[in-house]
Amino acid sequence: MARDISSDIDRLSDQLADLRSALMKQASSSASEASSYLAPRARQVARQLQHGSHDISEVVRRNPGTATGALVGALAIGAAIGFLLYTAAERD
Repeated sequence: MARDISSDIDRLSDQLADLRSALMKQASSSASEASSYLAPRARQVARQLQHGSHDISEVVRRNPGTATGALVGALAIGAAIGFLLYTAAERD
């Protein structure tokens, strides 16, 4: 009986090692696929952000008062959302 349990444990250990190996191969493959999918899109987004930031800087140079008001408003909205999320988390 002890011999049967020992052989079962050995067999299960081998199966676990095989499963671990298969999962590692799958994770590596998935990471490679994700990288090849995301890299071109990240470059495209970076280019769009560069163009957008140039346009925004031009608008700020032409209208500094309006830009300051928009920035203060965005900060106030962000602070309000942060406060609401904080109070909601405190209740839980």
